[in-house]
Parts: sequence; C-alpha cells; structure tokens
Amino acid sequence: MISTDFHQLVELFIEGSGNFKPSIFGLDSFSESDFISAGFELIGDPNGFHSFEKAYDVPYFCRKITVMFKQYFFARESLGGGLGIAGGVRLTSLLRKQPFATSMGHVDTNRMVFFFFEDKSDGALMFDEKIVIRFDQWSKRNSYMVSTVECDFDNAQFNEIAKKAVRETFEPSTHDSMIRDAKHRGCSRAFNRLIEKL
Repeated sequence: MISTDFHQLVELFIEGSGNFKPSIFGLDSFSESDFISAGFELIGDPNGFHSFEKAYDVPYFCRKITVMFKQYFFARESLGGGLGIAGGVRLTSLLRKQPFATSMGHVDTNRMVFFFFEDKSDGALMFDEKIVIRFDQWSKRNSYMVSTVECDFDNAQFNEIAKKAVRETFEPSTHDSMIRDAKHRGCSRAFNRLIEKL
C-alpha cells in the first residue's frame, strides 16, 4: 500500500533529494527487519553496496502503474532511494507538472539538462544538478517513457553516482542544440514531440 499518487511521489522524491519518509510505503522505518517483514527483496551483498526493493501499484491519472521502490545502502549506512517505473509514464506528461513546470505551466528549461544517445532513442534529464530521470522509447512511434528516477547520494564515496552514470553513457544537449537537431531528417518522433513541449 502506498499513500500517494505518482506525481506526488516524484515531487516528494525531489523535495527530499532522494530520501523518502518510510510511512509513504507503509513502513515504520528503513531497517532491515522492517524491509524483510514487508516483503522487500534484498539485492546485492548486505556487507557492501546493496538495496531493498519492492513493487507498488501507484495511482497515475485514471489508472495504476507499477513503481519499484529501491532503498540503497552501503553496509548499514542508508544512502537514499530510487524509483523504477513500469506501465507507461510519458516524459512530456511529467514535465508539465510541478516542479518541472513554472506556475504558468511552461517547462522550466533553466533547471534541466538533457542527455541523449546519438540516435535519440534513449536519454536522461538532469534536474537541479542532482535528480536524474532516465527515459527511453519503446518503439519509433512512441513518446519517451520514464524508466527511472534517481538522485546522487550525500555520501563521499557515492556522491555523484547518478550523474556520473549519465555522463558516461549519453551526450549532453543544450536547448538550442536540441532545436537544431530536431530540424534534421531522421530524428525520432519522441524527440520531436519533446521539443514541441519545451
């Protein structure tokens, strides 16, 4: 059982810089015993980098989507959370909501940087230099779909883990370069739809 809808969940994730209150997920604490009793799966070595993960059905407009909540640890130190998204959340729909949009409903491109594969099939959005939203395209006819919502950890060893993974995988794009790229033939429909919303 989860006590919020998808957009509120993402907003809480951003406000908490990747840290949630346990009560959102029906937990008393983020302790190993609470995770195990609530049916979370342990992924990784509990003496090193690992996570506890569980799928939740989360309201999204008039339907429900599956969100995989992940709480990361290094040994006994809690690092922060992450979200895996299944069920079809359009990136453009998410960007129309606060805090990505201004009060007038316009996407606030000053607070975000986009990264893409060369063919624009997959990418990531870096928000406020801390939050990372990865997205992909299920087919050439589809819009970009959100796949994960991640955050850098407040930990010296792992403090830029989300940003580093993006920078090692994708190429950065400015708003102007995205507009130029959209004018070239062969760009995906998803990329052109994203440009129209920015």
